[in-house]
Amino acid sequence: MSIKNSKLAKRWIIILVILLLILLIGYLVIEYAAQHILAYSPIRPARCTKESLLKYNNEVYTPDQLNLRYEDFNITVEDTIRLKGWFIFSNSVKSKGTIFLLHGIASCKSTMLKTALLLTASGFNCVVYDSRANGESGGVNCTFGYYEKKDLSAYLDSLQFRYQDSGPYGAFGNSLGAAVLIQTMAEDKRIICGIAESPFANLREIIHDYFSRMYYLRINWIPDKALEYSEKIANFKVDSVDPSKSAKNITQPIMIVHGLRDEHISYKYGEEIFENIKSKVKVWYPIEDGEHNNLSQVGGVKLNEAIATFFNKHLVLSFFE
Repeated sequence: MSIKNSKLAKRWIIILVILLLILLIGYLVIEYAAQHILAYSPIRPARCTKESLLKYNNEVYTPDQLNLRYEDFNITVEDTIRLKGWFIFSNSVKSKGTIFLLHGIASCKSTMLKTALLLTASGFNCVVYDSRANGESGGVNCTFGYYEKKDLSAYLDSLQFRYQDSGPYGAFGNSLGAAVLIQTMAEDKRIICGIAESPFANLREIIHDYFSRMYYLRINWIPDKALEYSEKIANFKVDSVDPSKSAKNITQPIMIVHGLRDEHISYKYGEEIFENIKSKVKVWYPIEDGEHNNLSQVGGVKLNEAIATFFNKHLVLSFFE
């Protein structure tokens, strides 16, 4: 081999070694980020506080401010996590039943009080509470329904014991709350009917979507690696959180509401869930100009009427059939 060819070979070896080092360092950086940063991102939502709501120009309410009659209604779930909530009384002398109102991720119970105002005026009691790892409730990890569906059933147990004439029972959930509602309805038939607003269909898939939107890359193995650590940290199984599969076990009346311009959770996920629902009584309610966080404003009076009508028909009448 000539001296010239020997030098060229050495250069290529050096280049190859440098490339391998870059790849190794890149892998180690991604592995570190997946384990110590990305793994916590979905399961550790920012706490919803009065200050954080005001920061994003959201209105902050207490039941008192809306002239709602209420009592504190807190429970401790089996893993010693304290959940903080309110039981809000119907405006009627005798209520038509009780509806659970479930908020989205990084949100809190106060954001559901406008819906409570609508439903209490329609004759229903409401229960609103901060989901685990959200608002004022205990817990540090959100599991997107894996434990939260058990929390909702535990609240139902406590409701039946503490407010014995509060039935029948329905539920309304937004985003994360919608996914929790669907998973719970599949297992707990005490929930006679429900409305799910902007639900995701599958946890792994929606995490892929969020990663792609945040980092402008669709490289699924990175969030998948992070989710492996998320499972260990929060002690849950990611692939068991699948509202689209849970929908196949829902036999109760249910309405799916989704904005057709939702960039956070595609309306196609809502359609997928709707198609999978086993119940013969199901309603698809698309909102043409609806995004993820403006459905009540865009839907307006028409949406409010649809919500009240649905519960009056399927919670009250179905209970007495």
